[in-house]
Amino acid sequence: MSVPLPPPPVQSVSRAASQKLFRLGVAAVVAACAYLVYLTPLKDPLEIALGLGMLVLAALPALQWARLSAPCFPAFEIFMLTGINFYAVPMLTGQEDAFSFPDKTVNNAGLAFIAFQLPAVIAYFVTRGERARHPLLTESLLPEKVLRWTQTGLWLNTLYLYVAGFTPLIPWDLAPILRAVFIGLGIICSFIQARLWGEGQLSRNAKIAYCLNLALQVIFLFSDLYLINGISLIVLSLIGYVTTSRRIPVIVILVTLPVVALLHHGKAAMRDIYWRGDETIHPSLVELPAFFQQWINLGFTPSGHQTEQKKSLAANLMERAALFQMLCLTVDRIPDYLPFLNGETYKDIPAQIVPRIFWPNKPSPHQSNTRLAIYLNLVDEESAESVSIAFGFVCEAYANFGYLGIIVLGLVLGWAFKRLTLLGQNAPQFSAMGLSLILLTAWSFQVEQVLATWLISLLQAAVVVVGIPFAFRALGRTSVS
Repeated sequence: MSVPLPPPPVQSVSRAASQKLFRLGVAAVVAACAYLVYLTPLKDPLEIALGLGMLVLAALPALQWARLSAPCFPAFEIFMLTGINFYAVPMLTGQEDAFSFPDKTVNNAGLAFIAFQLPAVIAYFVTRGERARHPLLTESLLPEKVLRWTQTGLWLNTLYLYVAGFTPLIPWDLAPILRAVFIGLGIICSFIQARLWGEGQLSRNAKIAYCLNLALQVIFLFSDLYLINGISLIVLSLIGYVTTSRRIPVIVILVTLPVVALLHHGKAAMRDIYWRGDETIHPSLVELPAFFQQWINLGFTPSGHQTEQKKSLAANLMERAALFQMLCLTVDRIPDYLPFLNGETYKDIPAQIVPRIFWPNKPSPHQSNTRLAIYLNLVDEESAESVSIAFGFVCEAYANFGYLGIIVLGLVLGWAFKRLTLLGQNAPQFSAMGLSLILLTAWSFQVEQVLATWLISLLQAAVVVVGIPFAFRALGRTSVS
């Protein structure tokens, strides 16, 4: 008579760590709700209820992922979590830009976002499917020994960011190609190194090298005075660590958040100094210490964010990824003053699939953003090409089709994320599906873009990260046969 063996210790530890992460997540959501309700200046119970509903729906998929010890990458869960800082918190804190609109507009914007969240969550939870079985999708494109070379990939990406940002060595016509190659390489290597750290497979020296590379890359990216690229790299690394360790690196977060907040506070004043019309002054490598010291000093200065100067609504919206404010603006103007766009910003998406080498004059993916900016009267046609405004998926869907567009968008994204997640379940890390899910996870928090820009940037990265190893694998098989 055989005796059933107990589950392996590693799985038990993972399950225990997942339950601990779940309980911590629930406590954090409850504490955040209580704290925001205590601090909120809102008096209308409906506004408070909408804000809390947005927060809970944003956190629900991540809590479910932690509770079930799901082995898959939490791409959808992270995508939904962005709703907390982009939508729920601005509403519950009564952010001035949003509440400059009538209360009815703010409530309708809150309802619009919930009309996106609820179908997305339902579609994700009810969608079923099987993992991919075709060898082309599930076989590893690269040998597992490549894991040892991911740290080399980090050094290469750091070197690229230095050369691209501080030297004239890269020709302008090669810049987009090299950028796609090295950004894809950096994403994969950073994510895998963070996951290896979470699994306890990095040595002390490897951890030091990883932290050094991450710090240098963030500094180089921040030197352009665009915080989002460096923040994305930090968040991606945290995601990679948490998905394997099931632990929240509290100390790292407590150190990082104040620094980023300080730099964000002084960002506008720094741009006034270093962005002079069409001319952009970029610090040299030796000037970086003084550059960041100046930035930090401006961050501590009350006037560093130009709070004493009155700005137009367009200027405020362009300075930061104020997606809830943008949704309020769109709901306020459409359809009362402007008709729905009826898919105008989506029409160029199919064209993005065609490589520009075959269609040199194909429409730019940024035209969708430009159309929205001009249509909502945020910029004029002369300056539209030089300005990028954060709209987000939900705002774009409402501008095109109203509440129906938002509901359909939620259903489609919830279904698509779940299907891709199921297809890649238990796939090797270096398989086509494994690499695709890593990319999807990396792109899941870039929700400030319009759909065309988001899709084409994801496609470009996939061509490099998945397409090149896939091509080498296919060529290797051909030569053997």
